[in-house]
Amino acid sequence: MCKYRDLEWGIDMCQCRKMSPTVEKRILFGLWVTILLILFSGMGMAQAPQRESGVVPERDFQEEDLAQSAQPLKDEPLKLSGYVDGTYIYNFGPGSATNPLDFPTDTVPKGDMNLSALWLRLEKPLARGESPDAGFQCGVMLGEDATYYAAVGTADEPSGPDSNSLYVGEAFAKIWIPDAQMEIWAGKFQAVIGYETVWRPDNPCITFGIADAFMPQDNIGVLAIFAPDPLFDIGVGVGNCSGAANDLGSDSVGDEFSVFSYIKIRNSEENAMLQPGFYTTPSGTHGSNARVDLDQNSYYAWNVIGEWSPIFAKEKWKLAFDATGGSGTGDPTHTEAPTTYATGGLYSTWYILDPISLTGRAEYVHTSNNAITQSTRLSGGDYYDYTLTLGVKITEELVWRGEGRFAWGAELMTPTASALWTAATEIYYRF
Repeated sequence: MCKYRDLEWGIDMCQCRKMSPTVEKRILFGLWVTILLILFSGMGMAQAPQRESGVVPERDFQEEDLAQSAQPLKDEPLKLSGYVDGTYIYNFGPGSATNPLDFPTDTVPKGDMNLSALWLRLEKPLARGESPDAGFQCGVMLGEDATYYAAVGTADEPSGPDSNSLYVGEAFAKIWIPDAQMEIWAGKFQAVIGYETVWRPDNPCITFGIADAFMPQDNIGVLAIFAPDPLFDIGVGVGNCSGAANDLGSDSVGDEFSVFSYIKIRNSEENAMLQPGFYTTPSGTHGSNARVDLDQNSYYAWNVIGEWSPIFAKEKWKLAFDATGGSGTGDPTHTEAPTTYATGGLYSTWYILDPISLTGRAEYVHTSNNAITQSTRLSGGDYYDYTLTLGVKITEELVWRGEGRFAWGAELMTPTASALWTAATEIYYRF
């Protein structure tokens, strides 16, 4: 074995024949014991589950492939992947309290057992080589998380989560153009800005954060991803308004269009990343998010994501931030006032042991009026939350998480309350 390659045994094996049978037997016995100890220690290390992946949105894994030198074969078969996720969430607020800034499934009054989601993705990978290639990606979500994603922008929004709901999260073709080092997506895909994703296990905490509540959800359109350098990506796209899977807007006319872009920059040590993004709907939007439904004649949102793992921490401690902001001109037709908001989120993940992680999330949201919070408050509001999440990777595929969260702010809850305590537990299986 290589790690013992330079070890000096201090024995001239050519002289072994001259040794007595007793000495020779002792030497052979010692060698066998050493070999067995090495084998058993290796087996024990191989069986220990590795740490759960860090706070990285799933769409980033797709983009990271552009920077890989190893290219998949053209005849690579279809890939099926996904997860199943179950949660139990208990809110200690008033009996009928809900928070419009939170994901609806997370603010069910009192306790609720949830089939949060069954996510299935079928993919034909691209061969990003020296010749053009094409593939596709299709993903569907069943369960309670799908209830509100599927209902955004429609007239039949449900009164509560439904485990029978179905949401088509993505369905797009992928085209690789080697001369331009460019990948093109055409179809329905998740929004390219924003930190937290629709995939609950890929987020740092069980409950969804409020700092990312105003980011776009998904788009139907075209996205071009350029990768001129392994440390630099840029994406530019055009599509319909986020969350608008239907053809008509809230005024029973076309849902118009949006423009979106992002830049992703990494360092050579691969321990830091910065990603600014921008989204705008120049002439109208509706159903802009799964949690906050805005009707604004003109609307824009910006987002900056940063991640850093100190070199001295050896990837056992990761820090991240998520800053967003946006504004809209309002919509007199729906008596919706002009809206401005700004948010900030800080994340810290510490890997206590390889299978065990502890994540803290602190968030702040400022709004200019009640258009976002949909409460009776007419002036601006400030909202906060702090979340602590413990994760245990039981096997390579199975993960358990437990969480406590405290949120507070002016008229945070409906009917009226200024604070909310939440406890949650979750178990999910990836495949």
